[in-house]
Amino acid sequence: MNFLAHCWLARHDEAHIAGAFLGDFVKGPVPTTYPSDVQSGIRLHRHIDSKSNRMEEMRATYWRFGKPLRRAAPILLDLVADHLLAVHWKAHGEGELSDFTNYCYGVLTKFEMPDSAAKFLKHTMDQDLWSTYSDLNVMLRIMQRILHRLKNEDVAALSVIARDIDVFYDDFQSYFPLIEKQAAIWWADNVPDGQVARVGMKVRKS
Repeated sequence: MNFLAHCWLARHDEAHIAGAFLGDFVKGPVPTTYPSDVQSGIRLHRHIDSKSNRMEEMRATYWRFGKPLRRAAPILLDLVADHLLAVHWKAHGEGELSDFTNYCYGVLTKFEMPDSAAKFLKHTMDQDLWSTYSDLNVMLRIMQRILHRLKNEDVAALSVIARDIDVFYDDFQSYFPLIEKQAAIWWADNVPDGQVARVGMKVRKS
């Protein structure tokens, strides 16, 4: 999962949203200098990544990217998942996508974070990047930059994503509910019984 999905899965708690965002910037042991709830959010991020990386329903999707993108497939699938979540927000999210992304931006500005995370957050907010995740061309440009960093210049191979996006969505509908279930299990195991969301975003009932 990428930033949008991680924040959605952590939506019950502001500090967990911060941890969900920071999960891509904090490596190694979770720093005890962060508030305990932010530490929990980072652990939730890692729990989701660990479960999704081993999930057969997700791994079965990797082959759709083709041989030229095999190495990058797990990274690209995270971005495809965020794109599909944004496109089909009415089915998988709640309210308007822009309301949720603006809410997340506001939450994240309340927390201290490493310079690299703060710089990325500023760029994200300046471009309102997460709201544009529904635009496949935006996502493809992000993927092109990732391939460049991986020294894979076969950007033409990305055309398979636009060609087969409906099939990718069929896969998404198989694995995303399972990831939501894993997040709910983590929540039940790690949050005291009876604790309710401290902030205004409501939890979608299933």
